[in-house]
Amino acid sequence: MPATVAHFGEENAYAAEAAGRLYPDAELVSCRSFADVMRAVTRGEAACGVLPIENSLAGAIPETYDLLAHAPLAIVDEVVIAVPHCLVGLPGTNIDALARIHSHPAALAQCRRFLSSLPDALPDVAPSTAAAARRVADASDPRQAAISSRAAAEQHGLDVLLNDVSDHAQNYTRFVAVAAHTRMDRVNGRAWRTAVRFVTHHHPGALVDAIAPLGRHGVNMTSLQSRPIAGRPWNYQFYADLEGHPLDASVSAALRELEEHVAELSHLGSYPASERP
Repeated sequence: MPATVAHFGEENAYAAEAAGRLYPDAELVSCRSFADVMRAVTRGEAACGVLPIENSLAGAIPETYDLLAHAPLAIVDEVVIAVPHCLVGLPGTNIDALARIHSHPAALAQCRRFLSSLPDALPDVAPSTAAAARRVADASDPRQAAISSRAAAEQHGLDVLLNDVSDHAQNYTRFVAVAAHTRMDRVNGRAWRTAVRFVTHHHPGALVDAIAPLGRHGVNMTSLQSRPIAGRPWNYQFYADLEGHPLDASVSAALRELEEHVAELSHLGSYPASERP
């Protein structure tokens, strides 16, 4: 069990909740940015860091994938939590009179439908959902509100104006823990996932050639994300999550074949799979 765990956002941010679920006995340290979480772990200031990586409504969290491509860290655990975004504000706030709604960009993306119903209320980016709640409390302006957790609202003395403003009630975010080591241990009764990053060759059918070995060896791919490669316009790298442990015969064989069909392949970590709702 790590002694210190860094997470993105302030106390009562969703990442803090995820970190507490993964490591209930650890000291939690908040960081202002995703990059700060990575730096804290890389420098040894924290044993691991917790970041959001995928949302069930808005999809991938690009910044986390981009940082994983360059950091000397590996994914060692994951947890999926419900994120019932609340609209919070000062007591007595008139929702129809709102001029500004603060939140983290990922939360704003998960609440597009609600935001479009208030065309006079401009979305305003905050460092985290918890920071958005604090910003509204500090402003003491009834024309401002935030999209945050209920816990963040309570912490800053705000009212919950609407209980759930997500585009869909089934809104979940997957968080990963990153560390300076990789995991190869097996936990009895737990399914495992293996994360990889690869760059295909530049020819027709290159992506199909790369992932075909997964099907041949019966390895299920639970996620495939593409991201631009900095400095190489219109070239892309791919991130894949695979069911299974890297020492499983099927996974090992599939990865060996995948490596033969790509220009680059790197392992991003192996970890016990969290239950999906």
